[in-house]
Amino acid sequence: MKQYTIGKKMAVLVLHQLFMILTMASVYYSGYLFQMHIFPGSDKSGILTVISFVGSLVLLAYLTSVAGRKAEDDPVIYYSIIDKIDSDVLLLLFILFVYGIAVLMHGIDRCRFEISGLMVAVGTLTYIIDAVFLIFYMSIVRRIKGNILWTQSLIYKGYRLILELAAQRVSILKYSSRRIYNVLFLIAGVILYFKGFDKIGIGFIVLVCVMNVFQNMKRTSDQVKIHDAVKEIAAGALDTRLNLDDFKGQEREIAQSVNNIREGLSEAVNESIRNERMKADLITNVSHDIKTPLTSIVNYVDLLKRENLQNDNARYYIRVLDEKSQRLKQLTEDLVEASRISSGNVNLDMQKIDLVELLYQTGGEFNERFEARNLTIVTKIPNQSIFIWADGRHLYRAIENLYTNASKYALEKTRVYVELYMEDGEAVFSIKNISKKPVETDEGGRNDLTERFVRGESSRTTEGSGLGLSIAKNLTVLMGGKFDISVDGDLFIATIRFPESA
Repeated sequence: MKQYTIGKKMAVLVLHQLFMILTMASVYYSGYLFQMHIFPGSDKSGILTVISFVGSLVLLAYLTSVAGRKAEDDPVIYYSIIDKIDSDVLLLLFILFVYGIAVLMHGIDRCRFEISGLMVAVGTLTYIIDAVFLIFYMSIVRRIKGNILWTQSLIYKGYRLILELAAQRVSILKYSSRRIYNVLFLIAGVILYFKGFDKIGIGFIVLVCVMNVFQNMKRTSDQVKIHDAVKEIAAGALDTRLNLDDFKGQEREIAQSVNNIREGLSEAVNESIRNERMKADLITNVSHDIKTPLTSIVNYVDLLKRENLQNDNARYYIRVLDEKSQRLKQLTEDLVEASRISSGNVNLDMQKIDLVELLYQTGGEFNERFEARNLTIVTKIPNQSIFIWADGRHLYRAIENLYTNASKYALEKTRVYVELYMEDGEAVFSIKNISKKPVETDEGGRNDLTERFVRGESSRTTEGSGLGLSIAKNLTVLMGGKFDISVDGDLFIATIRFPESA
């Protein structure tokens, strides 16, 4: 991008002023020669006038092209302090300046100068005139480029003010006219009643009452429609739209505002979804690129484990490589899973699932891991089946992540409580454990452990990825369940709820 440096612009400005001074000096010098009847030097003076004038026009064209821009391809228009003055006010000031200069130049013409004094006077005035002209001209050019020449004027602002006042007056008059008509009909009815036209008078009064009742009913109905639409939009129904043809007056304006708010929210939500999907795609692609060399590392480590190595250090190094590569593999899989879930790119196979059977199966797979950390599982699961509607594979993943979390972060030599029960027509699964480290919270005592990459403690020395609870929550919600985590001191409680399936 070609930059327009300030130094280059200033150089062009100075050259333009020199050319203008030279032009005006040549003109006045030629006039002085003719006045003195000196003709031999007038031709050279005329040529110099033409050359200097053409040069000033070329430089002015360059200044026009760079006005308001810092680079050749820069679409932004940069304004100066002078551009804050209204266009018509600036034009008036320039006209007054030109008038003053014209009066001054007329005075110079009537004075008798020596040639040296004349050149000094002409050069000084030309410098001042050209400086003021360039300030005015460059400001006008910037306004034209930025399309604010008309909008940045007192005339336009006055025009807009008149339109706004007129619109407000019309709105007030429309509202007031209905009230005035009702009052006039009511007065007419009373007068007719007391003048002996009692039936006609009563008719007028009844008509006014009926009209008011219908008007109030219509306004109330419109307000209810607007209120319901606002509630629906607040609840997330961004496809809700009010038909403006059903409304009049103030209610129509409010309905239009509600539609505008809905469109703004809808655009913001769509933009957020697009950004989330882009991030998910990026994570998926990067994770896929990592998995290929990682698979090779895991395979080669597995081959090395089968070798009969005699060196103790080598066996230790292989064991560390195996642990770290497996951890990296799990983290990569969790990243892909979390990104797919957050973007909504998950296919659900909803079926009738026996939650009791699933919990027994999952708990049995974790017995060895709990025993290795001296953890005792206390299970309270009913003998009879409890059926829910869910995706079996994703539900298993959610429950597995809760068991994994307990096996990693529970305090050794403590109990882990697993419970399944029915409550208000919902199957409730809960897992409780004592955390081995205090759960960190913010100043308000909150810590959303289901956020991605969030852990109960700041230490990253454990093998966790910080994604397990987030994946469990998002999968549960996607399947129509409820996921909740509560912390009471060191007591950690995770709860999953699903409606019971008949």
